[in-house]
Amino acid sequence: MALNYKIERKGRALIVRIEEQGSRRILYLDTLRAIAKESDREALAFLVKIHLQSNRNLDTISFQRIEVPPTHVKEAIELMRKTGRLIGDVPVAVLPPLEVKPLLILKDTSGCFANLWMDYQVGQVQFDDFAPTIDGRSRLKKEEATFEKDLLEAGYIRKMVGDTQYYCPSEKVKECLELLLAVGWQIQDVRKNPITAQIEVREENGKVVLRGPIRGLFDQKIQMCGVWEGESLRLKKSQIGAIIPLLSNTEVKWEANLLRLAEGLNSGLGVEKAPPSPEFKGKLLDYQQKGVDWLQFLYDWGFSALLADEMGLGKTVQVLAFLSRLGTNLPVLIVAPTTLLFNWRSEISKFLPHYTNFILISYTNLRLNEKQYSEMDFEAIILDESNAIKTATTQTARAACKLKGRIKICLSGTPMENRPDEIWSQFHFLMPDLIERNIDTLKQQIRPFILRRRKEEVQLDLPEKIEQISWIEMSDAQRDVYESYRKGISLDGATKMEVLEAILRLRQICCDPRLVGSDVVGAKIEQLISDVKEAIDQNRKVLVYSQFTSMLQIIREEFKDALYLDGSVSPDKRGEQVRLFQEDPNCPLFLLSLKAGGVGLNLTAADYVFLFDPWWNDAVERQAIDRAHRIGQKKTVFAKRYLTVGTIEEKILQLKTQKQQTADQLLDLEGFSHDDLLLLLH
Repeated sequence: MALNYKIERKGRALIVRIEEQGSRRILYLDTLRAIAKESDREALAFLVKIHLQSNRNLDTISFQRIEVPPTHVKEAIELMRKTGRLIGDVPVAVLPPLEVKPLLILKDTSGCFANLWMDYQVGQVQFDDFAPTIDGRSRLKKEEATFEKDLLEAGYIRKMVGDTQYYCPSEKVKECLELLLAVGWQIQDVRKNPITAQIEVREENGKVVLRGPIRGLFDQKIQMCGVWEGESLRLKKSQIGAIIPLLSNTEVKWEANLLRLAEGLNSGLGVEKAPPSPEFKGKLLDYQQKGVDWLQFLYDWGFSALLADEMGLGKTVQVLAFLSRLGTNLPVLIVAPTTLLFNWRSEISKFLPHYTNFILISYTNLRLNEKQYSEMDFEAIILDESNAIKTATTQTARAACKLKGRIKICLSGTPMENRPDEIWSQFHFLMPDLIERNIDTLKQQIRPFILRRRKEEVQLDLPEKIEQISWIEMSDAQRDVYESYRKGISLDGATKMEVLEAILRLRQICCDPRLVGSDVVGAKIEQLISDVKEAIDQNRKVLVYSQFTSMLQIIREEFKDALYLDGSVSPDKRGEQVRLFQEDPNCPLFLLSLKAGGVGLNLTAADYVFLFDPWWNDAVERQAIDRAHRIGQKKTVFAKRYLTVGTIEEKILQLKTQKQQTADQLLDLEGFSHDDLLLLLH
């Protein structure tokens, strides 16, 4: 009798049934030895060895069914074929070559600690395992070493801690794991679950909740903003700015509502147009309308804002247009420096003449009446020149932070990117939840709530020239000096020269009482200094004109490096001063007398023209402005006139308007009668 070898497939393995020809008896080892022929010797020895290795615990072993593992299929078939009694139509299997892939198994939830495994198609083995083979075949040591090199280059280092072999600093985990996933590595968490880079963002109970496979895949700055609860990172909604960078990550799955919010904060996508109410008496430029849209978007979502457009772009008009949309019985509180309160009254009267729910106060008033205002509820709170609360420990800043309003808006044209304490203090008022003091983390959180446009960004919307009047409220001390002098004027029988002398002195007091021998500092120069510094901080160039050279000298004391030009400057020096202003970026400020610097100069490098005191003739002032705005000027020029409220300066402006003559027709004082001049002094 002889032995037959019947084969069939079982996946990649092979089932061998050894049968005695003409018999169905069960074959044991001694039976096989008795029946086997010389031609069976190699095949039987090979199959018996395999069968015995997988059945060591059985006392009696049958050889009717033997399972040959994939690694030995080819050799088994070749040996059985030699017997000439191989039965079965299964083709000879060519064992595929070994392949290996890296497998990183994390040992903690942060992803800092890990072990490196090698994943073969026949099984897995730890990289540090000294076994030379896997499933009877030689490991691909060269490829394995390459994978470890990749792991080390990605950011992990060899470091034995407990049962782990590799360590990655926490600040590098995210970058490292994302890189490994991107190049096809398998990564498993501590529970051996496969890891992907996908993060889920959704809202739960007013919080923004982030979930991901492990903490290590979250940016360190994002983790610093939130609190971990289990495997979820929870942030306050006001901190959504911290996760806006995730918008560019295709692996992040956003809840639809939060996605709309994040996209709106990031790029304005989905922000609806919010036109002013019909009661608003003005026309907005395109970029100003976008500012109103942005404010409305933040208001609808319950956020506050810092409107930080460059000086001259119309922050006030944007705020008033936005406020016109608010249908509420609650008042709107506007806090501004004392010198600017009249400006606000004037702008409200111009753009919202029928609105009566505004409360205008100074920062001093706020500080002195802190308790009264902190107990009130406001629909909106506006802080103009909000750098007034840049120091969080001051009483003014603390009083502001106690105010309650549905939306709070800070207005400031001063860039604050490199002044972390000033940023923090203002946002502590706007969003008390944002308590982060780390400047990089804070910037990321607050960026969506700051709108800052520079002239260049909105140039297409701007006219060639923008002219404004800055109405300045005198301090009580300055007002006392002014009224004392005015009441001492005797007009009985006064000649025109005496009247002009009195007018001159009042105009000088409006500029600065020090021009008439007082030690009181004028309100105008305080505002001018603030405006000049703001412009220079933005790398802008500024012209400052005054009719009084003594006033220019006072201004010069504040800006000792300023260029200077009056009638006493020689022609050669005059040309050099102009050249420096036009060409030297380190010469941003030029002080000029109105007569000497108002004609014949090319000063097109200027961005701002500040007219410190008014002249009778608007044409003379326009000539001064046109030194900056001439052929060749490709940018908008902002011109600002500084006028004191309730003084002779305001009366001069009114009188010029009443005369109903163009500025070109009024040549200095020739358009004003003696009676006109007397009227100015009453």
